[in-house]
Amino acid sequence: MLKEKILNKEKNLLLYALTPPKAEFEEAKLREIADRWTARIESVNADGLVLYEVQDESDRSDSQRTFEFSGTLSPQSYYANYLKVATPSVFYRVAGGYDENEFRAALAAQSADLCVLVGATSSAQKTRLDLTRAYEIAGEFKNLASGGVCIAERHGKKGDEPQRMLEKIRLGAKFFVSQAIFDADLARKFLEDCAAAEISEPIFLTFSTAGNPKTLEFIKWLGVSVPQSVESRLNASADYLAQSCEIIKEIWSELKSFGDKNGLNLSANVESVMAKRAEIEASLELARGFRLL
Repeated sequence: MLKEKILNKEKNLLLYALTPPKAEFEEAKLREIADRWTARIESVNADGLVLYEVQDESDRSDSQRTFEFSGTLSPQSYYANYLKVATPSVFYRVAGGYDENEFRAALAAQSADLCVLVGATSSAQKTRLDLTRAYEIAGEFKNLASGGVCIAERHGKKGDEPQRMLEKIRLGAKFFVSQAIFDADLARKFLEDCAAAEISEPIFLTFSTAGNPKTLEFIKWLGVSVPQSVESRLNASADYLAQSCEIIKEIWSELKSFGDKNGLNLSANVESVMAKRAEIEASLELARGFRLL
């Protein structure tokens, strides 16, 4: 099972990530979406499925959000009541959206034995539960393995991401999932410092397909660094989506090689941030291809 692989610090695992559908959809549409995703997930044969719990991240940037925020089904509800997959799941939990009792109840009810605890998107965001306390509560559940988020862009600005990770490890984090990566140099510098800090816990590097400039703009709005050289290469390509996948494969190959040489425990997490068929299908094909890299 995925939890055992993570706790045993296995390398080169593959996760596929998606966001549950909008909670406002009618039941018939939710079932239709879930059935489609069940077939897709099974086709990837990933080691695990990541289900995001979304939050309104307007505080992260002064610029206008590219797409309007809309609430979604909870990971627990979507996985247990709609998807029909045997793939082990990792649930994201936005700590600030709960009070202590709600958070404890959510963890007690969840059907997955892995979760990623997410803190505030900015210091200005109002939260009901801080991340430290969330880790303490998660530690009450002995069958649960908790992970954390790591962000190369934050390290680029503050230079302390490995120290943040070490603190999360002290609190109980067993693995990490990164923000999406399009900047190889920034990610490599972050990983260099993780190696220097002797972080041996598994780090899942996230990669997201981009089918057009609007999707890339949304990815950038989410805080992902996209070098001008990458953007220019995408804009000059006759097939924007295929080029984004080629860039991702190059970045993953480079970072994987670096990790192997420097004693890091790296795996991959593939996603599509947009609910567009072409981008979803490209992300699925990308994930299948990662098995061969």
